[in-house]
Amino acid sequence: MKTESATYNGIMIHHICGQVKKDFWSESYHSHEHAEIFVHVLGKMELFIENKIYYHTGNEIRLYAPWELHFGKADFDQDMEWYQISINNDFLKSNPPLANKIVNREKGIGNVFISKKHEIIISLLKEIFANQESDLSTHYFISNVIKILCILNEPENNIETKQGKNECIQGILEIINQNLQHIKTVENISALTHFSSSYIHRLFKTNLNITPHQYIIMKKLSMSKQLLEKGYTITDACFDSGFSDYSNFITIFRKHFGITPKHFQGSAH
Repeated sequence: MKTESATYNGIMIHHICGQVKKDFWSESYHSHEHAEIFVHVLGKMELFIENKIYYHTGNEIRLYAPWELHFGKADFDQDMEWYQISINNDFLKSNPPLANKIVNREKGIGNVFISKKHEIIISLLKEIFANQESDLSTHYFISNVIKILCILNEPENNIETKQGKNECIQGILEIINQNLQHIKTVENISALTHFSSSYIHRLFKTNLNITPHQYIIMKKLSMSKQLLEKGYTITDACFDSGFSDYSNFITIFRKHFGITPKHFQGSAH
């Protein structure tokens, strides 16, 4: 894969192209403290976002809010090309209208869509890379990023794609999401779905590249962060998201996010 990068003031853009092999994974389920915008040019992928599944066929745009769980995979050899824009929280917080399309929506909903101005967005990205050596490089960078965000916030230009169908794993993800506070083990999932624990484990490893237990922990951590952002106490966020041990929650939260719940709570307000 060939990669070129441009960065300015906490915003980073990667242009990635080349051949990917069958069973290409964009990591396993994960999230970031920054937002991400993927502008696809070529290639097909199956996308797992929170408990939803989407497919993109080559020219969609996808958005990820901070801490929104996601990953994608390709099931056959193919040429792919995309631009990835990573935007830090400071920019999002200081520019609410520009961040609206990214952050002000239900998690897992409205992530993938086709823009009627896709070619304009691509040309703006190409212009950023073409002018990296120019004295005006930073001006091209920030002005074109702002233009792209403005386009993405124009609802009349965006056509949302329908969710994909992977009925077996989709049904299990939805059941977990509905019963998250009460699910502790894969045996709990088995009891609710009537699938064997070994079958569920195999489904998760095949489709999501993680174990059911890892998925449960990440979903509970994601819920705890949402509760902390809403002003819940750390104790309430711990138990209301389904953790049964306070000290274990603190340890797991810090391990996954690199900060304590108290530190996160302070930065969120």
